[in-house]
Amino acid sequence: MAVSRTGGSSGKLRGQVGDTIYQVKRNSDGTYTQYVYSKGGHTEETLTPKLQAQRMCVAIVQSIMRDLKPVGGISFEAGRNKTQSLNSFSSNNLRLVQRDCQDHWYSGNLFIFPARHRTDLQIKDLGGPFMLSSGSLMQNTFDLVEYDDRPVVNYQEISGWDYQLYGLRFSAFFGNETVDAFLRRHKMTRSDKVVFCGFRDWIDYTVDPENPDERYQNDYAIVSVNPRIPGETVLTTSVLSDLFPVTSSIPFDFFIGRNNDLFCIGYLCDVQNSDEQFYYTGGFSISYAKGKKQISTSFYENPGGGSEPWLLNAQPANVFGSWMGEPQVRPYPSPF
Repeated sequence: MAVSRTGGSSGKLRGQVGDTIYQVKRNSDGTYTQYVYSKGGHTEETLTPKLQAQRMCVAIVQSIMRDLKPVGGISFEAGRNKTQSLNSFSSNNLRLVQRDCQDHWYSGNLFIFPARHRTDLQIKDLGGPFMLSSGSLMQNTFDLVEYDDRPVVNYQEISGWDYQLYGLRFSAFFGNETVDAFLRRHKMTRSDKVVFCGFRDWIDYTVDPENPDERYQNDYAIVSVNPRIPGETVLTTSVLSDLFPVTSSIPFDFFIGRNNDLFCIGYLCDVQNSDEQFYYTGGFSISYAKGKKQISTSFYENPGGGSEPWLLNAQPANVFGSWMGEPQVRPYPSPF
């Protein structure tokens, strides 16, 4: 198995994947150069189908690594540090994509396989059921990964029908329990974290309102527990933002249920004005309740419950010709 020298699939690879050998050599100026060989010969410039299929799969994993690097650095329980966790995040997802590529070359694919021209740093429409985390924690400390397509009915201070709410939901007894009681009920400690991730699609009018761009991005929210909030503090809606500091790629907020018995740390999508939605979401917990670090295992899932990829005509056979310099060949024969 090839591994990254610098952390993650965006680093240079060394090792062996099938018949392909990756080497990294240090240059005189301190930089590194990637070399690719096959057993018995140099194939750096040869577009062999298996090598190009490997590159296509790596490009898919790079798309999520670019956006979710802060998450990948903390999401694998077996990783002793951020680099090891990132490498596990990368290698596990690469295996998932490779398996999907081989098993579903012509149809039934779960990941979105890109034509070669769609793999630059600005293209991010490469979603799929990626693995977000892995570990031994059996139950999350939050209640569920929230998807509410009518939050105006269930949450306060949401006045329009043209919104969708995504995030992490917690039950709460506002005014009737302390911070310590809330944490005990959710089996949380002051060292814990909860994490939400989502693959978002929206229409961006900011650059050119007459010619808007469709944008794609993997977003995240990493929620900590503030150790400085006294445990005897009564849990109220005004305490939440101080109790749960949020580090996120987009602005997450606190949404309170209409019956004051729950809240969501989430993001409100503007469906009408930006045609905004999450195609995949997931969440996991990092817990120290048993005196050691435990992480729940999670994958991206379709919030609506479907299993099909959101982008049609993205089977490997339909796009792989572009990787071989033969884009007109559809379907391209499987190299496996």
